[in-house]
Amino acid sequence: MAESEPSSSRTNSLNTSSSHNDENHTHVELKGYLWKRTKLSRKWKKQWFILRNSDLLYGNTPETAVKNIPLSNAEISETDVDKKDHAFRIKPKDNGRTFYIQAENENVQNDWMQAICFAKAAGHHGDNSQACTIQ
Repeated sequence: MAESEPSSSRTNSLNTSSSHNDENHTHVELKGYLWKRTKLSRKWKKQWFILRNSDLLYGNTPETAVKNIPLSNAEISETDVDKKDHAFRIKPKDNGRTFYIQAENENVQNDWMQAICFAKAAGHHGDNSQACTIQ
């Protein structure tokens, strides 16, 4: 596998559960290594991501995953930026920045995009503007 591609998906895992006390609350958690394009140098760097509830955090390791990508009002879509396969973008509406992320394969990409959409929608109960479609 080329150096620019993520390693094994065995580190990616998805857990979903519903609280019995609150039927509308769904806990979504997905974690694993993905590649993220850096803001300034635009190089691709392997980062640990964790999606918990409506927070998408990342960092170099699970212990340092404290940087946050705001999901509220964000657009999520596939992209072919830098001609990367299995890449998607997250564009927070109020942030002005676009985050480019690459998964190891199509299944991992779809898992992450779907989980992010669910988390985004779950974070805004009753707000239909938070719905998203995966293209």
